[in-house]
Amino acid sequence: MPDAHDGIDLFRGGQLLRNAAEAYGRALTPEEYWWLGVGLAAATLAELGGREYAARRIQQLLGRLGGPGDPEEWFEQFHNELAALDAEGLLWPLYQRDERGKMARTDAVVAAGFDAEAGWALALAHLAIARSVLEERQEAIPTLAEVIADLIEGAPAAEHLPRVQAALGMQPEGAEEP
Repeated sequence: MPDAHDGIDLFRGGQLLRNAAEAYGRALTPEEYWWLGVGLAAATLAELGGREYAARRIQQLLGRLGGPGDPEEWFEQFHNELAALDAEGLLWPLYQRDERGKMARTDAVVAAGFDAEAGWALALAHLAIARSVLEERQEAIPTLAEVIADLIEGAPAAEHLPRVQAALGMQPEGAEEP
């Protein structure tokens, strides 16, 4: 992820994820790419909501992803940032509230092929859901949730990327402006 002062540019998000392994100086796991996709969506929502401090905190936490320290403490800090943004839904389907109301890991597993492209598509799908909620277009949500589930299960991002980009009114990457 970029340094905190760089801000998140949604249109650069795909490239940021593609360069993530180099930025971290190591190969990333599918779950780490999932976290980066969730983080990109969260930081974008924070910036769109004028919450630059929250966006910087998310970026700082992503900078520590997979690093030394207690993973449970890292998750708690990340979750707190999402909760403050009212964006805990970004953790679905890997996390949900348990019977005590605490956020807990589900049985969902990120597919072995989940990569930077899947993380990018995941971020866009989450943002498309947020847009659908804001625009009171609930009918779009089940299809976008299905995209997220498919990506987690290993569907190629290329199959879903045009659909989520269209849901956001974006030009597909590489397409020329009209």
